[in-house]
Amino acid sequence: MGLAFFLLFCGAEILLRIALQRRFTAETDAPLVRSSMPELGYQLAPNWKGSAETDPRGLRARPADAEEPRHRVLLIGDSVTFGSGVKYEQSYGPILEKLLSRGLGKPVAVWNGGVPGYNATQEAAALRRAGPLVKPDLVVAQICMNDYMEAPVLTAGGTLDATHTEGGGGFSLLQFLYRSRVFVLLKEKLKDRQKQYPERFPKWLHYIPHLRDKPGWIKVRQSLLQMRREAAELDTRLLVVVFPVEEQLRIPDHTVQDDLREFAKQNDIELLDLYDTFRAHWREDLYVDYWEQAHQIDKLHPNARGHELAAKTISSAILSRLPPYFTP
Repeated sequence: MGLAFFLLFCGAEILLRIALQRRFTAETDAPLVRSSMPELGYQLAPNWKGSAETDPRGLRARPADAEEPRHRVLLIGDSVTFGSGVKYEQSYGPILEKLLSRGLGKPVAVWNGGVPGYNATQEAAALRRAGPLVKPDLVVAQICMNDYMEAPVLTAGGTLDATHTEGGGGFSLLQFLYRSRVFVLLKEKLKDRQKQYPERFPKWLHYIPHLRDKPGWIKVRQSLLQMRREAAELDTRLLVVVFPVEEQLRIPDHTVQDDLREFAKQNDIELLDLYDTFRAHWREDLYVDYWEQAHQIDKLHPNARGHELAAKTISSAILSRLPPYFTP
């Protein structure tokens, strides 16, 4: 019986590696290239023209300013900030620029440094790279529930391979399992069901309540401290914005946000938690249901309504604190 199961497992593994390899890498709508910064691994290609345009600095391109911006904002984050799953003008970066300019009565430029797949460690390194280029008055760093994971690898085909990223370095049974396409496929199918019907699963079976116990969560905290140091060196303000996922709104569970709020308070880090706002509106359909590009159930990336709600909440938080975010 054991031998038959082993042979069946090996056969399925070979089939998945040969026939369905691309199912285990994520397509992105971002033009990605390898980065000279080891901490980043990859970044947006500069001067890219296409569905996702970039500027010479490798940031998302924005329209030329009719007049010199009075204030400059730099967004740091992952695919949520990049705007994956929606038209770029529908993402929270461009909307935030309009809201801040209108609220201040002065031109505000919001530069988008979001890159799909980035974790918190990469986001801190991205601030170190892009900060001196933009010289922002305010840095808005977006944090999401998967920022604890190890960084994916940019493949030769321009996709992101994250199948090796769980379990840490070295060899362990968990690390071995995460190298198995069979194990990863079964795990992802279970996660898809959880995303679609989270109330059908007991809370302990969801990954959200256990994030604080993940080794990568320590790196998230360390990255927030690094961002604070980078912002101080730039002589700019830092605002960390935490985006929830639909799954935790429906369980419901906000232990991760509680942990981040307490950590931020202890370390003098400005933090804006979007949990309560999104929780109050989640029945209005705020998330991408199925990400065509990645061919997977999503429920992580905000759709156009979610981005608009986020932009309004972030804008209100910024405009209600003048100063210290912006000086007249």
